[in-house]
Amino acid sequence: MKSKVAFVALAVAAFLVAAATTAAGHSQQARAATVKFKMVEWDILPLTATKTHATRVTFVVRNAGKLTHEFVVLRTAKAAGTLAAPGAREAPEKGARGEIGELKPGQVKRLTLTLKKGHYSLICNLPTHYSIGQFVDFYVR
Repeated sequence: MKSKVAFVALAVAAFLVAAATTAAGHSQQARAATVKFKMVEWDILPLTATKTHATRVTFVVRNAGKLTHEFVVLRTAKAAGTLAAPGAREAPEKGARGEIGELKPGQVKRLTLTLKKGHYSLICNLPTHYSIGQFVDFYVR
């Protein structure tokens, strides 16, 4: 009888260790995400969700346009389309967390950032690109 009890106790312990390891693996995965965007004249198009629960985010950005663009990540409470006055050549980059500079037509580049929960504006801030509409909102929940 003692051997049955010992076997059951050992089996339960092994199950709990496996469950804890799996939960830790899931929590590590939940903290990292890859999001994809396509840039064209004059838009930034999400190819995946524009919100994530992950705090470590890899942005994969492809320039599908004919002009060079850039991809700037700004932490701000303002909606992406309200960062600058109408007709402004560029938006203020207050709250910048990182950027992909000079993304030539056809190029794909990555940017990995550790982000806090909140709202982010993703913009192309080359002269006049933002004012024409090259921006999108992004959220870390």
